Amino acid sequence: MKRLLLLFSLLFTVLFAPTALQAKQKVIYLSYSDDLPERVFNGEFFPVTIKTLSTIGQHHMLKYSFTGGRGARLQNKVPDREDKGTYVLDTFYFLATSSTIVLPDITASIDSERSSLGGESIEGVSLNPDNKFANILADSFHITAVDAKKYDNKHNILTFDAEAEHCNIKAFKLHGVEDQGFESVNDGIKKAKMTYYAVLPKKYEKLEFTYFDLEKERYMKVRIPIEVIDDSVSTQSDLKPTENKNYIIKMAVAAVIIVIALVLLIVYRKWWITLFIIIPGIYIALQAAPAENICVNADTPVYLLPIENATVFDIVSSQGSFEVKHSVKGYKQITYNKKIGWISEDDICSH
Repeated sequence: MKRLLLLFSLLFTVLFAPTALQAKQKVIYLSYSDDLPERVFNGEFFPVTIKTLSTIGQHHMLKYSFTGGRGARLQNKVPDREDKGTYVLDTFYFLATSSTIVLPDITASIDSERSSLGGESIEGVSLNPDNKFANILADSFHITAVDAKKYDNKHNILTFDAEAEHCNIKAFKLHGVEDQGFESVNDGIKKAKMTYYAVLPKKYEKLEFTYFDLEKERYMKVRIPIEVIDDSVSTQSDLKPTENKNYIIKMAVAAVIIVIALVLLIVYRKWWITLFIIIPGIYIALQAAPAENICVNADTPVYLLPIENATVFDIVSSQGSFEVKHSVKGYKQITYNKKIGWISEDDICSH
């Protein structure tokens, strides 16, 4: 009996085991394309293309997941796809964040079927830039628009638009500029755009910085001329936070008129001469009156300029009283944290 059972067991193994193994054959095949980069610069966007073949088709149902890796930050979870019929080429973009780069393990799945591809190592290169480097690596970088205005008696504010290709444009930063930032940014991988501002000393006639050209593999210099436009007419007020240049002259002239009028009044004793005392006197009193003070609510944004969509450079942390430097329609100019800015009249305390 035991011999008979052993014989049946051997027959079952021979006849049915190959069929069971065939049912478990691999469904998804993954491999790197031939154009995997051998080296990348720290701060560069770089593509990684995966060749994916499914024996059951249904490439539209492919899903990818990433685990591990070092020095490479994934930028797009949905790949750029090139359909080759029997297989697809799926391209993912990574940002190099270190000189040591190991790609994450990639797993492709269709429902319960899975296949994984181990992460490859790529040589990373760190730059040694000069002190004018603006943290930008790009295939191209162009300034498309420039606007310069007077900000205060020591500074101008420069705003410029830029376009770039294959560039981490959000990393842009000028060296040695205290007040700077983005007005807007569109950080696409293939094409990126930004509007940037910088508050610069008046002595600067141009702004210079460098970026690294990835195609030429060298630093390129960018020069932006600073040609200041006085927009006081368009805003119906002087936007520059400076004192009235003619203040002393006007006060002196008013005082001289009063003195002369007093002498004439003593000599001729005519009542109409008193008008030349009263009117200049009223002017002097108004000019010498204490400055306007306003109560500003907590969490009020302080803007660089009194215009719509202006850049917020600070937030009033708590409710307080502030002296008004200038006023334009809808805005008041104040000094906060030793910086001059504008607040909306909507943020003035109601009581």
